[in-house]
Amino acid sequence: MCKNLLTQLIYRVVLCVVSAFACLLSLGIFYIGVNGGNEFSWGFLKYYTNLSNYFVLAVSVVVLADTVKQVKNGEREGYNRKLHTFKFMTVIMILVTFLVVIFLLDSPLKASYWRNVGNMSYHFLAPLLFVLDYILFDEKRTLSVFAPLLSLILPLVYVVYIFILGAAIPNFEYPYFFLDVKGIGYGGVLLWVLALLGIFVVLGYLLWLWNRFDKIDGKWKFDFHRILFPDKKEKTEENA
Repeated sequence: MCKNLLTQLIYRVVLCVVSAFACLLSLGIFYIGVNGGNEFSWGFLKYYTNLSNYFVLAVSVVVLADTVKQVKNGEREGYNRKLHTFKFMTVIMILVTFLVVIFLLDSPLKASYWRNVGNMSYHFLAPLLFVLDYILFDEKRTLSVFAPLLSLILPLVYVVYIFILGAAIPNFEYPYFFLDVKGIGYGGVLLWVLALLGIFVVLGYLLWLWNRFDKIDGKWKFDFHRILFPDKKEKTEENA
């Protein structure tokens, strides 16, 4: 844990720059005229990778703005004060991007994985920088025990969104094989979705445990006090 706000500020500027670059690449506008591409397409909006990176950029900008405000006010130590739960939800969302690409869609053992600038930006660098921002700089004991379950909302909304597009657009090309109801059917998609949700519930609670692992009375331990409503301060703390 790093409480130094200047360190956080520098890191978050880098994060926002990398994230913004990844989002620009995801639009596909730089690839017009490359490999036969000659026009702009809205197809980028069906990819979970792209949408999750847009969430990362939005949250990163809000957090950076708050960090700048703290530093301008003369503060030198502190933590992010904005979007604690939503930032955690976005961390899980981008972890889905990072891990699914590595284990299901691509392989970091391939040279092509590292040669593609876009791939490195929105599949690797932006996700890792955002997750590390949470691990290194977010205050401990700020998350409810329900946060990992809430983090499933965004991936589930995406699944419903793809189903709606698939039903509304003739000859719709599903972005991922595990969501392709024409290829594996709704039953197959359901099994994949349940399996992925199970994995990310586990990951979510591991990160939640990290949020609860803090130095208390000089010793590192898990603190399970106020796990339902962590933002509610006790009277003794308010009057201290």
